[in-house]
Amino acid sequence: MNEGEEKNLYRTIVKATGLFGGTQVFTILCSIIKTKLVAVWLGEVGVGIIGLYNNTVEMISSLTKLGIGTSSVRDLSRAFKSGDLSRFSELVTVVRRWIWFTGLLGAVVMLTFAPVLSRYTFGDDTHIWGYVFLSCTLLFTSLTEGERAVIQASERLRVLARCSVLGSFLALLLSLPLFYFFGISGIVPAIIVHTFAIWIVTVLLGRRMKIKPVPMSWGETYRQGKHIASLGIYMTVSGFVTTLYSYLFVAWLNHRGGTGEVGFFQAGYTLVMQYVGLVFTAMSMEYYPRLSAVCEDRQLLSKHVSQQIETSLLILAPFISLFIVMQTVIIHILYTADFLVIGGYISWAALGMLLRAFSWSVSFVLLAKGAGRLYLITEVLADTLMFVLYLVGYTQWGLTGVGVAYLLAYLFSGVGIYLLCRIKFGLRVSSRVFVLLVLGVMGCAAVLLLWHSDYVIGAWVVTAAWVLLSGVQLKRRLSQPGG
Repeated sequence: MNEGEEKNLYRTIVKATGLFGGTQVFTILCSIIKTKLVAVWLGEVGVGIIGLYNNTVEMISSLTKLGIGTSSVRDLSRAFKSGDLSRFSELVTVVRRWIWFTGLLGAVVMLTFAPVLSRYTFGDDTHIWGYVFLSCTLLFTSLTEGERAVIQASERLRVLARCSVLGSFLALLLSLPLFYFFGISGIVPAIIVHTFAIWIVTVLLGRRMKIKPVPMSWGETYRQGKHIASLGIYMTVSGFVTTLYSYLFVAWLNHRGGTGEVGFFQAGYTLVMQYVGLVFTAMSMEYYPRLSAVCEDRQLLSKHVSQQIETSLLILAPFISLFIVMQTVIIHILYTADFLVIGGYISWAALGMLLRAFSWSVSFVLLAKGAGRLYLITEVLADTLMFVLYLVGYTQWGLTGVGVAYLLAYLFSGVGIYLLCRIKFGLRVSSRVFVLLVLGVMGCAAVLLLWHSDYVIGAWVVTAAWVLLSGVQLKRRLSQPGG
């Protein structure tokens, strides 16, 4: 890779992050409005119930959707970039048929296990009908993911961004009245309306691109879909294990600390994973297809991974520092003063996002290589470690301990996944990345410790230094070839 290509790569990463980062910011603003109003109207109990429902839906969805929405992007994008529109149309037909099957499968599973889910999650039968009605959200979610895969593979990233923006806005408009007028009873209808709105917007915008229908037997649909799902199955099991552990933890937390404690945990989780983690969502749209295209060249693979981590760290470090020093204001804006108890949890978990940036960037190597079995093994081990650390952390130090557990989990899993990819695929991450990672963790840790020790001015000084340093470094990489 020459110097001009390096500069273009940095620009590609930043451009994609800017496009989907802006989209995520709008989506987050919609979420902020909804979260704030739900917290005021329904309190921490309402937030907790929403969290328990959503965790259950995500768990079943991750099990039944077979990873089609993600794994199909690889085959679809290769067909589209090759210019073989006939093959692309065939694959679109296959994907759309399979996502109907996986969506209906998820709905049937939810209907079947509604009594069990209600009893285990809430301890009684009062939420059986809630789960019954929520079964349709499994179908809407599956259909949405399939359409997004087609849009992403056909390189219509701006259309994908518009789907997210308009879908989030419509979902907000339709769900807020349900929360306001029906309170707790409006939670289930609001979740249904939310998923339906996003699906209908995605279909209306995504299908403006005319794709010629291809006649295909159901046997051929099954054969080609089975090939697409081969990698997706490993991703499905991995995603299921992740959401299963999440479900088990919030259910355990509900029994141990009460629904209110679940509400606090879910509020903190949303703040860190959705708001701080928007960088990962923004980058994933462009990073995975790009990495797949160069995965056979060790040198190029290492270069792309290194530059992805660098860019992630330079964006995340100042963002996390600002998040820590402004957490009190953020909590007051998004929730109520009662939620200030999550300060320790979100501070440590936000610090762990830097380590997640490293682990996340490296783990995509396994997907790009098609190493589904290795990906599954590493994800299950990492999720098991995090679950155990969550239990120990909460038992010893409450919600703050959960934040520390998140940090430690990504420290250990990051080391493990890098050593695996180094030995198995010859991945060599630049030493500059490790220096930047250490500096980032130390700098953000300094902000955290200063802030929680009431040295507010010192925390702001370090934060300002990080914002300035990261801005200078990003500008240097974008303006100077080979930076």
